[in-house]
Amino acid sequence: MTTIDERIRKSFSQEDQAFLAELDAGDSLYREVAATFTGRMRWLNALAWVFGLVLMVAAVICAWQFMNEDDLRTMNLWGAGAALAFLGLAMIKLWFFMDMKSNAVLREIKRVEFQIASLSALVRGASSAAPVDTSTTGEANAR
Repeated sequence: MTTIDERIRKSFSQEDQAFLAELDAGDSLYREVAATFTGRMRWLNALAWVFGLVLMVAAVICAWQFMNEDDLRTMNLWGAGAALAFLGLAMIKLWFFMDMKSNAVLREIKRVEFQIASLSALVRGASSAAPVDTSTTGEANAR
C-alpha cells in the first residue's frame, strides 16, 4: 500500500470505513443473485426465473420424448422443441448474469466515487492547512 492510500484510509471516519469495508467484501454468487431481487426490476427478474424454470422443464420433456420416439418426423419436432427451449433458457441466463454484472459494475463505480470524494476532501483539507509555494512551480522559474 502506498503512502497516499494510507493517508486516505486514515482520513476516513468510522462510518466511511465501515461503508468501504462493505463494498470491499466480495459478494458470493448467492448474495449477488439475491441482490437482483431487491432492485427496481425485481419483478422482471422473478418473472425471468419462472420462465427459466418453465423452459427447463419443457426442454427436458422434449429431450426425453426425442430419445423415446421411433418416427423420424416426430423425432425432428421433439428435437427442435428441445433445442428452442434450451436456446430460450440460455438467453434468459445470459440476460440474468448480465444484470448481475451490471450491479457489480455499479457497486465498483460507487466505490470509486466514494474514494474520489474522500480524496477531494483530503486535498481540500491539505490545501487550506498548508498554502502552496509558487516559487517552485514552472511559472516562477520562467520569469
